[in-house]
Amino acid sequence: MSELTVLFDGTCVLCRASAAKVRRFDRHGRIELLDLHDPEAPRRFPQVDREKAMVWMQAVDPQGRVFSGVDAWARIGLLLPGWKWVAWILLVPGVRYVAGKFYAWIARNRYRWNQEECADGACAAHFGKAAGKQK
Repeated sequence: MSELTVLFDGTCVLCRASAAKVRRFDRHGRIELLDLHDPEAPRRFPQVDREKAMVWMQAVDPQGRVFSGVDAWARIGLLLPGWKWVAWILLVPGVRYVAGKFYAWIARNRYRWNQEECADGACAAHFGKAAGKQK
């Protein structure tokens, strides 16, 4: 069993690239990456709100606790070699606030930056959608 399962939007180019980067650094297989569109995702993680997961990346620990956005990235960082300092910085209250705002901006704009990948209209539902508050 992994130490953390990360649910990400597999239709998002930026999200897939981020997941690939995590895979490269996770030499010990401590993190499971799961496309939230995989039919297994809602069955295995009913506590994850799918709408929220479409806006904020979600990470679930073995106890079933869900971490979103910047908090999820901090949890990922704690498990990756050489990333612990990034995780600790993200958890500092003032830094966490600013990082959360930056994450929200990226989340709101991620489909705009990859419109070529969305030529079939799959991303249209996401254009103009504001990223909700992180919890």
